[in-house]
Amino acid sequence: MKKNTNPLLGKENMSKLALQILCVAFAGVLGGVTFKTFFESTGIIPTGLSGFSLIIHNLFLRGDINIPTSIIYLVINIVIFAFALKVFGWKFLLLSGVGIGFYTLGMQFGAIPGIANLPVDEIDRLLYCIVGGMLFGFSVGLALRFGGSTGGSDIAGALINKHFPKIKTGYCLLFINAVVLILGVVTTGEIVIGLYALVTTVLSSMATNLVLDDSKRVVAFYIICDKDEEIAQAILEKFHRGVTRMEAEGMFSKKKKTMLLSLIPKLQAHEIKRLVNEIDENAFVYSSAVTETLGDGDFMKEVSIFKNKVNKARSKIKNTDKLTLNSAVVKEKIFKKRRKYRAIQNESPSSQTPEDSKHSTSKNKADTPGRENQ
Repeated sequence: MKKNTNPLLGKENMSKLALQILCVAFAGVLGGVTFKTFFESTGIIPTGLSGFSLIIHNLFLRGDINIPTSIIYLVINIVIFAFALKVFGWKFLLLSGVGIGFYTLGMQFGAIPGIANLPVDEIDRLLYCIVGGMLFGFSVGLALRFGGSTGGSDIAGALINKHFPKIKTGYCLLFINAVVLILGVVTTGEIVIGLYALVTTVLSSMATNLVLDDSKRVVAFYIICDKDEEIAQAILEKFHRGVTRMEAEGMFSKKKKTMLLSLIPKLQAHEIKRLVNEIDENAFVYSSAVTETLGDGDFMKEVSIFKNKVNKARSKIKNTDKLTLNSAVVKEKIFKKRRKYRAIQNESPSSQTPEDSKHSTSKNKADTPGRENQ
């Protein structure tokens, strides 16, 4: 029997997916608890769909209708998900669904006693904005870092950008946040609510970028070794990263060795050191931080046998379709030229039959007077 080589069903990928689900679930709970404790209980309206849900909740309260903010937020995200099914991949939707579900639970049941239940006069709103904004941004960055989302304006902005490519996602998010901020000021009648929301948004964005930028940092590893084939193969198979081999020579010992260059994410730096040490204890390894890459090299791209096969198949299909289209266009041009040539040939005198040619010649002789008659 043939082994199942589908990478989606491998144990390593399943364990990785399970870890992603746990981390996104934790991020969702943290974000929901932060919203319930630092924002909703203090009357601070943050930006995004969470703040928009809180505005709707407050408007319903004016009519003596108590609909929980978590339910409103969940309904809005279900509507967004209905439009996002054909746009995003199943994995992102799965992880985002987990994040939204646990975020909703945190919004509903996540009030921290002793912080959320304090009297309004004893609450320092600015302090709550600072702490809440940082925790909220950390939760959003953690969810995005592991391939998911806690829902909200980021998915809505991506959807708007998908249907209207000229509108960038960043501008969509800025527009949504601006609308929520203005609505918060209008519905509460307090300008200070808008200022608190602005402080929360800035700190949340900084915390999110801090989490995401750290995960995207890359380290260049230079490995001078004797077992270059084994180390390169191990990097390709375990880290799925490209490796470049260069010839090196020690100027003192005059010994020739091989130097490998590979760009590895900072999070996996410890693993590659351990891997190289296991294969070649005498290997000389040094690293440097990568601040910028230019060109279309494969240093930053994951190298996977399965992905390579898929990409080759896609390029082959595209080339085949392009070749078929080009041949069809060429055939159409040839057909039009032949039809045009036949039409011209039918109109020219050379296309006449021999009998017509003799008849026209004799007629011309009869109509033309001879020399003796001149």
